[in-house]
Amino acid sequence: MSKIGKYFIFGIISLLVFGAGFELWAQESSQKGKEDILFMEIPTVVASSKREQILTEAASSIAVVTSKDIKNSGATNLGDVLRSIAGIDIRETHVSQHVIGIRGFCDTAHVLVTIDGNNVFMYHANHIFLDWAPIDLEEVDRIEIVKGPGAIFYGGSAFSGIINIISKTPKQLKGTQVNVVGGNWDTIRGNIIHAGSYKSLDYSLSAGLRRAKEWESPKIPQERGHFNVNHFSGNMIYNFNDKSSLSFMARYSRARNVISRVCNPDTTFISLRYDQPNFWVRFFYNYHSKTFWNDTFSVDDSNYELEFLHYLRWGKNITSFGGYAKHTSWEVGGLKGPNTGLKEKHNVDDYAINFENEFHLNERLIFVLGGRLEHYSLLDFMGLGRGSIIYKIQKNQNIRFTIANGYYIPSLFQHTNQGTVYPFALGSFSLKKEKILSYELSYYNMINDRIKLNASIFYNTYQDLIDNTQSGPTKNVADAYQYGGELEFDFILTDWLSGFVNYAYQHIHRDDFEDFEVDPEHKFNLGLRTSFDKWSANLFLHYVNKYYEIYLTSNPVFGLVGTGPSKVDSYITANACIAYNIHKNLELAIAAYNLFNNRHYESNTTDYHTADLIGRRITLSVGCKF
Repeated sequence: MSKIGKYFIFGIISLLVFGAGFELWAQESSQKGKEDILFMEIPTVVASSKREQILTEAASSIAVVTSKDIKNSGATNLGDVLRSIAGIDIRETHVSQHVIGIRGFCDTAHVLVTIDGNNVFMYHANHIFLDWAPIDLEEVDRIEIVKGPGAIFYGGSAFSGIINIISKTPKQLKGTQVNVVGGNWDTIRGNIIHAGSYKSLDYSLSAGLRRAKEWESPKIPQERGHFNVNHFSGNMIYNFNDKSSLSFMARYSRARNVISRVCNPDTTFISLRYDQPNFWVRFFYNYHSKTFWNDTFSVDDSNYELEFLHYLRWGKNITSFGGYAKHTSWEVGGLKGPNTGLKEKHNVDDYAINFENEFHLNERLIFVLGGRLEHYSLLDFMGLGRGSIIYKIQKNQNIRFTIANGYYIPSLFQHTNQGTVYPFALGSFSLKKEKILSYELSYYNMINDRIKLNASIFYNTYQDLIDNTQSGPTKNVADAYQYGGELEFDFILTDWLSGFVNYAYQHIHRDDFEDFEVDPEHKFNLGLRTSFDKWSANLFLHYVNKYYEIYLTSNPVFGLVGTGPSKVDSYITANACIAYNIHKNLELAIAAYNLFNNRHYESNTTDYHTADLIGRRITLSVGCKF
């Protein structure tokens, strides 16, 4: 363990042991005067156990990004919104492609992303790219980020965490709004959203577009210099009474020149969900169809899911149990060249049951224990669990210790692609799932109305990590262990100035790369927000330490970087936004991404399909609501 790592973990433990000492500071600070702008109550979250609970009683560490945070950021995409969260890895390989990881494993596959609880995976390749997801920033109510394995309620895709995007309800969106953003690099983002009610029916409709010029000109014939996304969505909620409802949601996006600038995917989501007190059931269908490599190949990916959850409150217990069934099929076809007309198709089924009990021994001590039994047709039976002890030192202050295991189910490409049509990224039916065992100790303290503190340390072990190669077949190659942690402060200095600062440290040792820095060990964020009358301004600083990338994140199907690890130098970006409210329903803003034009790479810089050199983007925006 490096000296910095030892000092960091020692510091976190010191906070955990002596955290009560902060209360003296809290009492003194609160006597200095009260301002109108104070921290809100501890938020309610759903991502950890798929039911509402206050954040401090969740079995896993959760970070929350609110709609206000999104607006203040001035970001034009969800990837840049998430950069400021401690422990989140975001790598911009292209303007149209932000790759996501939680505590490392930034390869698009090891984090599960959901929209309103519905998976947004492309299952044939385990792609998750938010840049062409059929949802826009103004539709998002909040984003909940679960750090660490959350598989007992989500299955094998939630290996290192979950990002749950929760959209605004029609009641929250009521009225009509138009949002337009434009800037250099041919940047355009716009949408129109309308929502209303008729008797017991609430509804919303939205349509939008996103496009921009890539940072660099095409490097190979198949790449394109611009990307564009058109998306549409509709949401209807029928309220039977105050306690039960039936909701229908449909989302569609049409993206061009994304995923390494060579793919053209169409995405469809359809969801039907019934809610009543202590019970919900949902049906979800997602369909992806894409062509790539100059329309040489096509891939279709169909997924059907059925899930329910029921929970009971009895005595000192909250007991949840649920079930899950999924059928997925994928087909790759040859459109041009020697494989024209050939097709390869595979199907998989997935069934699971899960159980969790939350036992409140008294007002301060909570025990959580849960498990999942799953049958995946290519891997047979799998089991896992999660246990947490939560101790509330006093109101708004607690310590949590969690042990959880999880697994990563290989993509259908990794498991089944035999090369009949697509000769790259060959799969293997003998491939095993990757396994993770995670230990985490975390500390939360709302010190007073002006200061919040989060701190955590973790230790993870991994088995059977998968090695992708272009020629294949894919295989399990390594075990690993990892340690690290995060330290986060949110503060309000005056009624017009607030901000946050956070730091994340991680180190991984792999059998195949030993202590090589395959992920950045140090990341730092600082944010300042100010408002005065009708004006507001925000400044964000983001620092990432150097690392050596081993995966071709610009085209993750191809796996490892061909000629060996690619060095990515450390970089700092500064993002800023200034807004003026002409009227309560009309706002103008100017935002700068990479304000000081620190030209840098965030992903591999050598060999085939390299990432782009990031530049500066300036945008003007107007938002109007009727």
